[in-house]
Amino acid sequence: MSTRIVSPGVRKVTQLGNPVLRKVLRKLKADEVRSEEIMRLVETMAVTMDEYDGVGIAGNQVGEDLSVFVMGLPKDTKRHPEGIALTVVFNPVIKFIGDETEEDWEGCLSVPELRGMVRRHSKLELSGLGLDGKAFKKIYEGFPARVVQHETDHLNGLVYLDRMDGLKTLSYMSEMGRRG
Repeated sequence: MSTRIVSPGVRKVTQLGNPVLRKVLRKLKADEVRSEEIMRLVETMAVTMDEYDGVGIAGNQVGEDLSVFVMGLPKDTKRHPEGIALTVVFNPVIKFIGDETEEDWEGCLSVPELRGMVRRHSKLELSGLGLDGKAFKKIYEGFPARVVQHETDHLNGLVYLDRMDGLKTLSYMSEMGRRG
């Protein structure tokens, strides 16, 4: 389903310390998902994600108490050359497939300039409501699965720092580049 852009604008991303980042967010009903208000919000989230050079953004990161995230990444980027199709998910539920995990660097628009190593499941099934308000299921693995887990954590009041095994790898991006 395509939507027209209705002057979305860019919102300031909420930073760690804002209470909305620690809330379990309100699930939406299918008819709410299809409303003009929610369509405008999703457009605003996508524009904000792009403006801040993010791969995903959750409802609470734009100050909303709503269980929704947007993710996407163009192809041929350094972060993930295959890209991630622009995806909107309401009320996500994750079911892990297998026990395999991967540890990799994560960052967050709400915790700017910092990165840390986080262990995540490698493969999962994501279910929820799509932009059309209909239920869907999709399998993700690798980096896209990491993004799904990161954004779903936001909707449950968690940030990647909560998933780190200690803070020894927590680093400023500017210092990481100096290590060569």
